[in-house]
This record gives sequence, C-alpha cells and structure tokens, in this order.
Amino acid sequence: MTPRTFIALSVVTAITVAAAAVSVANRPSATYIPKDRPYVFAGLDEKLNDTFSIAIRNADRQFTVRRAKDGWGIEELNDYPAKFDNVKTLLVQLAQLRYLEPKTADPERFGRLELRDVTVKGSKASKVTVKDKEGRVLAEGLIGKRNADLFGTGRGGTYMRIAGKTESWLIEGSATLGDGPADWVSRRIVDIKSDVVKRLEITSPSKGKVVVDRNAPTDKDFKLHDLPAGKNQRGQWETNQMPKAFEALDLVDLKRADEVKFGDGATYMGQFETFDGLLINTEAAQVGKKYWVRLSASTTGGAGDDARKQAAAINARHKGYVYEVKEEVGKKLACDHKNLLDGAGTNACA
Repeated sequence: MTPRTFIALSVVTAITVAAAAVSVANRPSATYIPKDRPYVFAGLDEKLNDTFSIAIRNADRQFTVRRAKDGWGIEELNDYPAKFDNVKTLLVQLAQLRYLEPKTADPERFGRLELRDVTVKGSKASKVTVKDKEGRVLAEGLIGKRNADLFGTGRGGTYMRIAGKTESWLIEGSATLGDGPADWVSRRIVDIKSDVVKRLEITSPSKGKVVVDRNAPTDKDFKLHDLPAGKNQRGQWETNQMPKAFEALDLVDLKRADEVKFGDGATYMGQFETFDGLLINTEAAQVGKKYWVRLSASTTGGAGDDARKQAAAINARHKGYVYEVKEEVGKKLACDHKNLLDGAGTNACA
C-alpha cells in the first residue's frame, strides 16, 4: 500500500467514524424518569369522591361541571347533563400528575409554554379548579402546552403552572379539559330516520314555504310542492335529502336559548311529521357563519304512546337550549324554496 493510498483510506475512515458518531448522538433515546417524584396534587386520589365542582376556563369561555340532582351537569347551562365518564377521567388524570422539572418563573416567557393567564387576550392555556361541597380547593392549576409522546410512546408531558407556585413546571401526565361544554355532554341531539318521516314544512322569514312529503312509508321519493311554471326541482336526490336533517343529528355547540339572538326577521320555522304522529318543531337561523336551532316536540291527534313519550323526552332535554349544528344540517332547517330549484348553486339546501 502506498503512502498516498493509506492517507486516502485514513481520511475516509475518519469521515465514516465521525458520521457514525453524529448518528448515534442524534438517535432518539428514552428519557429516564425517576419513579419517586411527588404528585402535583398530593392526596387528591383519596378525595375524588368529595369532588363537587370542576371549573374550567380558557380565553374564550368558562363553565363549571358540578354535581346535580341526577348526576353531573353544566352549571351555566342550567345543569344540562354532563357525562360522568369525562368527570371520572379528568379527576383520575389530575390525581396521577407528577412533578418532573421546574421551568421558567418569568411571565414574559410563559407564552412559549402556552401558560399565559387565561385573562390575557390570545392565551392558549386552560385553568382548572376542583372544589369540594364546602368550596375547599382540591386541585387548581393552569394547563399549557402538551406533547403526547414527550417521554416515549404513550407517556405524555404537560407544562403547568400550579396554584401557589411562582415557577412553571414540566409535568408527567396530561389532563383532558376540552374546549367548551360541548366536549362534556352527549353530542347526539336526536336521531329520526328519514324512512319514518311523512312530511316537512319550513316557513321562511318572508313567509315563503318549503313543503316536502310522501303518501306512504313505502314511497321511495319525496315530493317537492309548488314548483313554479318552467322550473324544475334541483334534483330528486336533493329533495330526498331534506327529511334526513334529524338522522344522527349531533351538536357542534350549545348554549341557553337566551344567549343566542337570531335577529328580527331571520328565523325559519319548521315542522317534521312522522307516520306515527310525532311532530318535531324547529326554529333555525344563521347567526354570522354559524347555524343555530331550537327544538320542541308535540304529537298529532292520532299519535300513539310511543310518539307521545318521544315528544316528552325531546322537550324534557331540549327545552331552554339552542344548538349549533353543522352547515349541511343548518341549510336544510333554514331553507328557502328557491334553493331547492335548478340554479340554486352554492345556496342549495342539500
């Protein structure tokens, strides 16, 4: 081997070793986490059954989940039923949070960890306060930036500011607070299959009417009434879609009825009738870019017990509330007759 060849091989070997060293240095490695670290809310696990309320607040909204007459409810929504599974999950999560590493105490740097006070415009943090029946605080803190796999697959970390401490902390674990009350309730509003719908009528603010019906449950197609001379329905498919407004209808958001103003001359009044005599009455409007609807129910004179029970259940749950629904549903419930005809374009109801 010549000296020149030896030098060349030495250079190649050095480059290879260096590259391997960089590769090893950059290789992800499991973070060692001591097991004897203290809990953030020490003793909470023994007081879970004492919990009376969970207050959650972010920059956009605040609400309180509390014990109600029949389970748990949203206080600001007149105790609208909340899911116990959510309550149980959050309390267990909070009880299992452990300290990992102290972070900045400088308020100017809290934004990087999404830990600015919820009163600050644009804050991405959420505050949670857990209290017992006497109002004693069982757990309180500000939840910030999260990383689901910060310590390896399935082992998440969360940046927090804990009540009574000036510094922020990196915490092992996470807490599921949701963005608003909609994340704490059953999203299903009603589920009325179109194959039981006999007739629907929607009256616009200008008193125009959409009437769609059929004579028997075995009729495949619904009929759109009052077609103007020289005009055709946009399509049989679109007409048949109208009675599907209540199939597996889920809410996007919910508020008390008095919290959402539909505006003068903006409300569409609707009624859906089933073959067994159930009548679902709707008030719908587009407020900004969102569609909201109020629901009530009644029955026809010849309705049976099942229809009357269904109507009573709908009224018991939905009276006093208004729901944001998806655009595809909102357009059906706030439909103008002309938007079921040829030429409707993007304004089509279905």
